[in-house]
Amino acid sequence: MKTPAKTFSADSYQTALHYLYSFVDYEKQPGASPKRMTLEKIESLCGLLGHPHRRYPVVHITGTKGKGSTAAMIASILHRSGLRTGLYTSPHLVTLRERIAIDGDPIPQTDLCWMTDRLHGAIETMSQHPGGGPETFFDVWTALAFLYFAERQVDIAVVEVGLGGRLDSTNIVQPVVCVITPIGLDHTDRLGNTIAEIACEKAGIVKDGVPVVIGPQESDALAVISATCNRRESRVIRVGEDIRYAIRHSDPDRQVFDVTGCRGCYESLEIPLAGEYQAVNAATAVGAVEVLQDRGFRISAEDIAEGLRSVRWPGRLQVVGRRPWVVLDGAHNAMAVRTFIQSIRVFSHDRSIVVLSFQQDKAIEEMCRAFATWADICIVPSRRVMRRRQADPALVVSLIEGFGGTAEAVGTVAEALDRAQALAGPADLICVTGSLALVGETMEVLHQLEPEEIRSREA
Repeated sequence: MKTPAKTFSADSYQTALHYLYSFVDYEKQPGASPKRMTLEKIESLCGLLGHPHRRYPVVHITGTKGKGSTAAMIASILHRSGLRTGLYTSPHLVTLRERIAIDGDPIPQTDLCWMTDRLHGAIETMSQHPGGGPETFFDVWTALAFLYFAERQVDIAVVEVGLGGRLDSTNIVQPVVCVITPIGLDHTDRLGNTIAEIACEKAGIVKDGVPVVIGPQESDALAVISATCNRRESRVIRVGEDIRYAIRHSDPDRQVFDVTGCRGCYESLEIPLAGEYQAVNAATAVGAVEVLQDRGFRISAEDIAEGLRSVRWPGRLQVVGRRPWVVLDGAHNAMAVRTFIQSIRVFSHDRSIVVLSFQQDKAIEEMCRAFATWADICIVPSRRVMRRRQADPALVVSLIEGFGGTAEAVGTVAEALDRAQALAGPADLICVTGSLALVGETMEVLHQLEPEEIRSREA
């Protein structure tokens, strides 16, 4: 990889972060109208960089629930098959660098500096023309990811949509296969107020003639996606119909299941992730990999089995303590919360003590109602991470109590964890959930990590 002359040198990682985070709209007020989503700026920026996203094949993934896990599984299988594999996901847990990885390794600080240097030059050029430079952090970060994958000469990239699909920054790619995981109500301020409207936005990643693997969907979502695929003349592979799965065993540490795909049967597949819903994600991943096999990629059944067995995707029903159970899960919308509460039953326990935090733009009342009904007590801290976007802890406590639950607010995440441990007996369950920002900050507290980021993570 050619190293350019650097403004953000290898020893100025914090300077590079300051520059990248300068594109975040920190002053956006709660309830304010979001910026208009458009692909114009990301297309211009990537054009100035030489269209890096056209230099490797792409698996493009959208959905409301499970898209990150599915992306991680596909990437793990591809890496196991010997392909140099890029993985682009969001949001991150502890460090921004997690979002851009090759063969499981986050982008190094030095490489991030070099890529920021390249990006800076292109942005400066954009700024000299009518319309100016990029408006959003996600445009900038997506362009950096595409450039990094190209410079490091990946064989293939697995790219997760950030928001929606049709107008998401990632939607300038021309994929070899598209994946749509289950769709629910989320980001209604941008994507629409009904499942059908949101499905229309998600289905915007479908390209002419490109096969689409579809996870289980509500009927309204399936109708929209199917119509889009028909119009685009795209082959449809449905999980539950064309791809079937059957769970053999489920416990807090792993799932064992069979998958019957379009090209073969895979028995006793195993993933080191809790939650039976992960078997759905794994079946979806198998469907996408089989499409790649159809396209000439050499991926064996052994690669599929070993890739799933070795997948790592922290912060999703992740066990970090026993007696009492301590489980971290990034469920951050109503659909994910329902799945979380159903899945947590695999952890045999007496009382449930939940450390909880939501983002302002989520269906807070619906999620509070769910936790009020299920949890014995909810503890709501004030986060350091993405604090400006956190739903007011006092409001969350009030809503939970209004729905008949028990809740209390505390000062910090560390204090919330201490309070939960003080309340819990050996047979109880402590859950940390409601947002990935909370899960990430919890990881910092538990592992006594110094925050790598220089400011509150708002992106």
